[in-house]
Amino acid sequence: MSEEGSDDKTEKPTGKKLGEARTQGMVGASADLSNVLSMTAAYIAFQHIIPSLWLGLISLTKASLNFGDYKDGNIESALIKGPLTPLLHISPLIFIVLLSAALTGALSTLLQTNFLWANKLFKPNFSHLNPISGIKKIFSLSNTFNLFKSIMKLAIIGPIGYYTFIDFFPSLLSLIDVPLDEHLTIGSIAMGNSFVKIITYLLILAILDLIWQKWRTAKKLKMSKQDIKDEAKASEGDESVKRKIISLGLTRARQRMMQDVPKADVIVTNPTHISVALKYDSKLGAAPIVLAKGKGHVALRIREIAKANNVPIVEKKPLARALFASVEVGKEIPYDLFKAVAEVLAYVYRLKGKRPNVSNTNNSTNNNGAR
Repeated sequence: MSEEGSDDKTEKPTGKKLGEARTQGMVGASADLSNVLSMTAAYIAFQHIIPSLWLGLISLTKASLNFGDYKDGNIESALIKGPLTPLLHISPLIFIVLLSAALTGALSTLLQTNFLWANKLFKPNFSHLNPISGIKKIFSLSNTFNLFKSIMKLAIIGPIGYYTFIDFFPSLLSLIDVPLDEHLTIGSIAMGNSFVKIITYLLILAILDLIWQKWRTAKKLKMSKQDIKDEAKASEGDESVKRKIISLGLTRARQRMMQDVPKADVIVTNPTHISVALKYDSKLGAAPIVLAKGKGHVALRIREIAKANNVPIVEKKPLARALFASVEVGKEIPYDLFKAVAEVLAYVYRLKGKRPNVSNTNNSTNNNGAR
């Protein structure tokens, strides 16, 4: 007899392992516990409907016995007036019992599995048709425990049923003198006493089965130290791929940024650690825009592209730091930097021998200052 797993699997399962097991329906639930609770719910519902059910059965019996007395030749009318009407009254009562059992069993399973719905359990598994694996399962620890449960159920139900009958047998002889409508009451009392005893022991057995299922599932999910290492490596590999994707995205964004450097009016530097490319166009907005920025190697590359395209480079340490820290690429500069940037642009345009169109910037500065 062997159970899933091996001796080297001594470590608790990781969160990832538990998540994968849950999607496959491996949560450790007891079908016996759901069955016992379903039978209990059905018994309680049955106890509440016994008076109505008894009257319905009496009416059904009378209607069935008198069914042949209808002489009008209309079978449909005879059925409605005969057994069909009491049968329609009995059917909802039986439905209540069945519904109580079904809902209780379903709720019990949901609570045991923490409201799990695993679609994989509904898919056909053709590996179960393999006779070799089937023979192995016959001698598994799980099947041995199931056999033990079956024997215990017989050991519980058999003696209790036998002694209940022995105790109730003297009462059977006196039923001849008891009115017919009291037979159901006497019988239900005897059956109730027997049921309560049986269901109590079956409930204990079902709780033990639940403990067994939880233990068995936990044992199945145990991992070896090598399994944990392999899972960690796989996770790190996934993170590595993510970092590569992010790095590739940043590289492409940097390339697009570098393509905008030749369009800049000026490069403000720190002088070597930071470079910020600025562009002012009154048609695009009321303030200059940061086309590109960077530190270290990126800053050096921005200056190289600027020199190759004759873009002026101005050293303004405080302004370069402020622009780099407060403005994202593609955004307008903030109001508090308008004056300093306007001075740099004016200086650059004087070098180029043309007058910059900074009226919008000055107007915006004045308007914001007024506010």
